[in-house]
Amino acid sequence: MGAAATTVALRALSLTRFERLLPWPADAKGFVVTLHHVRPARRSAFSPNAHLEVTPGFLGEFLEYFSAAGWSFVSVEELLVGMGDRRIAVTLDDGYRDNADYALPVFRRHRTPFTIFVCPGLMDASTELWWEALETIVRDNPEVRLDGAGPDQHAAGTPAEKQALFAAWVKWLTTEADETRQREVVRALAEKYAVSLSELARAEVMNWDELRAISRDPLATIGAHTMTHPALARLAADTAVAEMRASAERIEAETGTRPRSIAFPYGYPAAAGEREARLAADAGFAASFTTRPGYIASGARHGLPRVSLNGLYQDPRLFAPLLHPAPWRLRRKLKVGR
Repeated sequence: MGAAATTVALRALSLTRFERLLPWPADAKGFVVTLHHVRPARRSAFSPNAHLEVTPGFLGEFLEYFSAAGWSFVSVEELLVGMGDRRIAVTLDDGYRDNADYALPVFRRHRTPFTIFVCPGLMDASTELWWEALETIVRDNPEVRLDGAGPDQHAAGTPAEKQALFAAWVKWLTTEADETRQREVVRALAEKYAVSLSELARAEVMNWDELRAISRDPLATIGAHTMTHPALARLAADTAVAEMRASAERIEAETGTRPRSIAFPYGYPAAAGEREARLAADAGFAASFTTRPGYIASGARHGLPRVSLNGLYQDPRLFAPLLHPAPWRLRRKLKVGR
């Protein structure tokens, strides 16, 4: 089920009394939600990464709704080890600067704990923020092509063409190219179309001084997000473990605290599966997280689900079905049964 279909299903549930009809699973401890960018809305006919951002106002609405409904916002660690079933842990991936500029004031106002999973390579501007570079390249050019690489389609003259081309490039980069080739092609695209990958990362991602400052906030926890943001399932096991450990070691060296949890980049099944969950435990992490939706079950520690709180779900009517365990359990059973 894609994002559009999921949104339709959640809206349909919101019109029913589903919470009275669907039982709360006995093993459900609560939810972990994940965000990326938190910043004011940007208007554009071409916004392929819109799912990665919400507005500060929407984040505040989310926190207010569940607080008023009797839910508790807790840290990731407390959610995993504590008691209770209607609890939420808020996480943010990658370490974007707007997390400090716009999200932090909202969390402080609502006294909400949060975890930022940071990627040291992005903070050093040595790793490619390729999905945002690709958006810039497709947005600013009437066609995009690279000899010897990429999809067959090239036109990017209209918003619809740009959307289709962006999707085709994402598919090619994440399925046709391995991790090494992906980075080579992204760098070649950026050079051809005059996009500075390092400047883009420096503009969008916190530097270490900014991360140290936010890490000192009593509401904040810093987690790991690998060293260079690869799809770990596409790496050899020893390389994947090295990515995890190097990330934790660098964060500890910069902040003085070693991360106890890690979020897998991308987080969908083809990027992180059961092997990565086992490797995270072997690497010394107390918990690891995907982006596959669902609730946190009692006793679970690795390969855990997170519900995406993103730009496609910025509708308060979706709050109740989005964080009820029963629809996600039903979704999982339907997928397993195919």
